[in-house]
Amino acid sequence: MRWIALLFVGLLVGCGGNVGFNVSRDACKRELPNDATAICFASNVGLRDPNVYLEFDTSEIEFLDWIKRQPNVVRVDKEPPIRIQRFGAYPGDESHETTVLINDGLLFEWYDPNDGDHGDHIAFDRDAGRVYCWTHYF
Repeated sequence: MRWIALLFVGLLVGCGGNVGFNVSRDACKRELPNDATAICFASNVGLRDPNVYLEFDTSEIEFLDWIKRQPNVVRVDKEPPIRIQRFGAYPGDESHETTVLINDGLLFEWYDPNDGDHGDHIAFDRDAGRVYCWTHYF
């Protein structure tokens, strides 16, 4: 019974990793656009690590400059809505949504050609001025 309780707690809080909600640019430890604010990140938080999530507010101009420096990803033309995964258990986040639907935005992706379950997904929501990143290497 104790093992089941520990597993349940692990599912709720993740399995190790780092989580930051509405943190400073320095706390993120990743290059971000110059005007990035409302920064949230979660790394190695799932049962099938590593998953890395990052989201932040920025302008479209700064996003386009930043995305040029992200390795491998290419723009994907996709009919709206764009669906992207996000971490839904940030302490202090009231939404708890694990998926974001973007009606007007940009999507950039990369999949490992040797393993389609490895990839990077970065979406910019024009309406919210928010970037959502999800990297998964199962």
